[in-house]
Amino acid sequence: MAKIAKIERVDDIPLILHWLTKMRIAEIIDAVWLVHGNWQGLTYGQLAVLFITYVIHSLNHRLSGMESWVMKHHRVLEEVTGIQIGEKDATDDRLCDMMGVLGSDSKKISEFQDETGQHLIQAFEMPTKVARYDTTSFNVHHTAGKNGRSLLNLGHSKDKRPDLLQFKQGLGVLDPAGVPLFSETFAGNDADDPKYVPAWREMAKIIGHTDFLYVADSKASALKTRGTIDKEKGSYLFPLPMTGNVPDNLKNDVRTKSATAEKIYLEEENDNKEFVNKEFVPPAASSRQSIGRGFVVEIDMTYEEEGEEKHNWTERRLVVQSDAHAERQKKTLTQHIEKATKALSKLRPIRLESLAQFQVRSNKILEKYSVTGCIDININEIRSQKKRYTKKGRPGPNTPFEMVEVRQLQLEFELNQAMIEEKYTLAGWRIYVTNTAAFDMSVQQSVRYYRDEWRVERGMHRFKKGSLPALPLFLRIEERIKGLMLLLTIGLQVLTLMEFVIRRELMEREETLSGLVPGNPKMKTARPTAERILSQFKEINCLIEQTGERMTGRRLETLSSLQERILIRLGLSPKIYQISFERDILCNTT
Repeated sequence: MAKIAKIERVDDIPLILHWLTKMRIAEIIDAVWLVHGNWQGLTYGQLAVLFITYVIHSLNHRLSGMESWVMKHHRVLEEVTGIQIGEKDATDDRLCDMMGVLGSDSKKISEFQDETGQHLIQAFEMPTKVARYDTTSFNVHHTAGKNGRSLLNLGHSKDKRPDLLQFKQGLGVLDPAGVPLFSETFAGNDADDPKYVPAWREMAKIIGHTDFLYVADSKASALKTRGTIDKEKGSYLFPLPMTGNVPDNLKNDVRTKSATAEKIYLEEENDNKEFVNKEFVPPAASSRQSIGRGFVVEIDMTYEEEGEEKHNWTERRLVVQSDAHAERQKKTLTQHIEKATKALSKLRPIRLESLAQFQVRSNKILEKYSVTGCIDININEIRSQKKRYTKKGRPGPNTPFEMVEVRQLQLEFELNQAMIEEKYTLAGWRIYVTNTAAFDMSVQQSVRYYRDEWRVERGMHRFKKGSLPALPLFLRIEERIKGLMLLLTIGLQVLTLMEFVIRRELMEREETLSGLVPGNPKMKTARPTAERILSQFKEINCLIEQTGERMTGRRLETLSSLQERILIRLGLSPKIYQISFERDILCNTT
């Protein structure tokens, strides 16, 4: 009897699927979103898990490619998941319908994130001492709808594409691995400022308490945001933007308090020290390299919501100078002054140009190089009388003439040394505000916390240019876009949790992994990325043979010692790759 044989790639599919099982993603989705009565085949949760696996495995979210991907890995997917997958269970139409359901109800999204986040914190024993929130924009090449869209709109583009429609994504994560607990998709023309308090409340609900430090960028530093968080027993750390009276406050603080500033030292770049007994603690400084200095000013704050009682609290103003940032600012200022003076030296008045117009052109040069106040400009208008002969030709002694007035604009400028010295003095200084007590967070620790803001930004990078690409976006319906971003956030949870678990396990055992870096097999690391981990499971294949009505399958390659070690450190058994089966095709009981 003739044999039919084919090879299916296994790769990292079993690892991703079993990790999603540990996260209970399919179970929680099916509990929150009940399947519609006319829906047949895979449940929403099962289809969502397959889609997330497809995105992580293929680095692609295009819905049109998933059906063929499922067919290429059909038997392996059925064997690992234990469910039957029909030929039309993963079409783009079904994926669109599933995403539309997941993105249509914000209350159910919140319920899903609450249950998922609480499970991850408990199941993976995640620390809950520091949480972060940030937003970003995603530009799309869609055309504006006839009636306008509530999600896709023109707005302030963080990718410097104000000509394109966009939507925004907010992301709340936990230190030290940047594991997402909360995400939201909102309109591209919405302001970021009102999002920080609701995000903090949502994360507090998931974590189960408000005893954590909330770190965000300067858009979160509005008085209303700080007052509300303190009133509701939360802790925050925000930088202040250089607007309003902040520059004057900074100037006064530096003048009066900088002599008492303490040095800030660079800590050893080893994030594994953040895991001590599976709890987050700031690592002790092992290097005495100074990176700046800082001091504290305590301020009594007051905030009063309309119709509510006035709230008072004590806020610590952390005034910090970065040595490297100060040097960059001084160097930039010097270069800009040189360019501005050179441009002013070449500036000449245009014919019939008034003094006011010439003054405006001069000031634009100062604005262009951000040196307003550093260079004082003075424009003099000189008026004189000049003969103008009324006849053509060479004038003679008796040629008639008339006296006319001649205007000449002269530009003079000089450096304002006092202002330049002041800018040099203030270079590198910035104000951070917190309501934590001094014994809870020192200036040194505050710098460490804010320097780690990349943890949330790294997740955004994975959405934009990394391993979970949201762009280019082909979906147009608002609910489907929200559903897609929810699924990509789950994919981000997969990657960050892998990093969190394996780094913690390596730290506790004081081990490292080698062989993860292409071209440098001897390089060791205790902080592997999820992408490097998953890359080690490429090119694992399964041979599937069909003889008449019987089908058999078996894995061809033997797992290497590195692959087995990775699985064990992730808390998974190497047995998840023991793909071996024999079944009747007509009675396919998976």
